Amino acid sequence: MPTIMRTQTSPTRRFALWSVGPWILFLLAALACLQYFQHGERVYLVGAVVVMLISGGAILRLAWARPSLQILAVLLAIWSLATAVLMFSQWHGFALARQQALTEPQFSELAVWLVDRAQRTWEVGLGLKIVAIPLLLWLAWQLGRPAVRAQFKARR
Repeated sequence: MPTIMRTQTSPTRRFALWSVGPWILFLLAALACLQYFQHGERVYLVGAVVVMLISGGAILRLAWARPSLQILAVLLAIWSLATAVLMFSQWHGFALARQQALTEPQFSELAVWLVDRAQRTWEVGLGLKIVAIPLLLWLAWQLGRPAVRAQFKARR
C-alpha cells in the first residue's frame, strides 16, 4: 500500500517570549472569574470575562486581539499602579492594628498573628502589582512591534 504524505504542512509557530503574557492573563482572569462569580461581583466578573476573551484571541493570534490586548495591557498597568499607590498609603495601618492587638491581653497572641498574616498577604499583593506594571507595559510594547504584528493573522 502506498503511503500518502502531506506535501503542505502548516508552518510551526516559534516560541516567542511575549506569548507567555496572554497565557498568564488568561489564567489569572479565569481564577478571577471563579472568585467574582462566587462573591457575586458582577462588574468585575464581566471585566474578567473580557480579559479572558481578549487574551484567548491573542493566544490564537487573531488579528483583532493584538490591538485589544495592547490597550488592555496598558489599562491593567495603570490600574495596577493606581491600586498599588492606594495600598501603599495603608502601610501605617498595620502598625496601628498591631498596637491595638497588644492592648487586648486575652486576644493578643492570636490578634498579632492575624495582623502579621494580613501584612504578609498585603506585601505579596503589593509586590505582585509592582512587578506587573513593567511586565504589562513591556507586553504592550512587544505587541506593537512589526515582527509581532506579523504573527497575527486575520480570520478566514
